[in-house]
Amino acid sequence: MLDEELDKFNDFYFDKEEEFVIRLQELKERIEKLKANKNGAFASESEFSEEMLEIRKDFVTIHGEMVLLKNYSSLNFAGLVKILKKYDKRTGGLLSVPFTQRALHQPFFTTEPLTRLVHECENNLELLFPLEAEVMDSDLPGKDGTRSGSSGHRTSCVQEETADVYRSTLAAMKAIQGLRKASSTYNPLSLAQFFHCQDDENGAGTVTTANSPSGSFTT
Repeated sequence: MLDEELDKFNDFYFDKEEEFVIRLQELKERIEKLKANKNGAFASESEFSEEMLEIRKDFVTIHGEMVLLKNYSSLNFAGLVKILKKYDKRTGGLLSVPFTQRALHQPFFTTEPLTRLVHECENNLELLFPLEAEVMDSDLPGKDGTRSGSSGHRTSCVQEETADVYRSTLAAMKAIQGLRKASSTYNPLSLAQFFHCQDDENGAGTVTTANSPSGSFTT
């Protein structure tokens, strides 16, 4: 039964990871197509800016989903550890230690490929940020002193949507990171100990509210 649950965790993780690879590739292709067609395919600068805003919003969305998957994987592991510890306490068994050690090396917990995808997404977002000035310029007064009202409204709406996505992601990350806080007493089966080991193995690849470039978003 426990093996079946591990298989479910891994299957879900692999499916989502594959989905993210495809979506991220599609977004990168949209950027390249946009750059190639900038000088001929758009009726106006504002049209180009709106398309870039849409791409940026999609990057923010997929980044949030990937970060949540990474942290929810930790949450699934935390739930598994708690169940095993309760089982051992009630039965006097020793199931938690060997099974937890197995779970530590399962794809849904190690998440190195997902961490690389998160960083790739963040790198693309950082490349898009300089273009934000271009996008905002479309809302500045023209030579005749008029403003593009619809463009400005569109820009505002997209920024609000991306900010909402980031706030939701940040809230979930903070809640789950509470599981990582160290206990005052050492326990090799504590959740904080497992997460500390995972962070050491992943090195700088661990995504947190502190090191995620998404903190650059205006909230």
